Amino acid sequence: MRRFIRDVLLPCLVAIVLAFVIQAVVAKPYEIPTDSMVPTIQGNDRVIANRLIYRFRGIERGDIIVFSPPPSAVQTCSPAPGVPFVKRVIGLPGDVVSVNNGVTRVNGKPFVVSGALTPEYNMTFPRVPKGDLLVLGDNRPGSCDSHQWISTPPNPAVDPFVPQKNVIGQAEIIYWPLSRIRFLN
Repeated sequence: MRRFIRDVLLPCLVAIVLAFVIQAVVAKPYEIPTDSMVPTIQGNDRVIANRLIYRFRGIERGDIIVFSPPPSAVQTCSPAPGVPFVKRVIGLPGDVVSVNNGVTRVNGKPFVVSGALTPEYNMTFPRVPKGDLLVLGDNRPGSCDSHQWISTPPNPAVDPFVPQKNVIGQAEIIYWPLSRIRFLN
């Protein structure tokens, strides 16, 4: 019996504990339920989010992040409770983002994301406040993102921004389906 505990039971328990710790602190898998990040990430792809990276470096424009949706997103998109969003960071604190004639601009300069679908809307967002981010899906015409979360006229209680404290981590790799395994960013 001691040999069974030492050789089988104990290693299984250690593996289970390590799996929980790794998911809680280091990396966590997520299923992408929508096509908001097409063509970069397809609906039903599964990604691993790096939960440690932003402890070592700041969030950068172009990062694909996993985050808890802010109230404006919940009101607009009606996501399933507890399901995080995955979008690309376009605006950092202090940035002014605009979309005109299919071109996304940050502080007046074009910001091109290879493969992103051309937006079918025109808008200028308010300046991104300190501590917040502006995010868009790569499927610009079909993503429930900052461009849909904004209210007209602007209402501070319903804004298009994601608080940085809502960021869970950076989407690092597509691991499922096997035919799409690859690193992101």
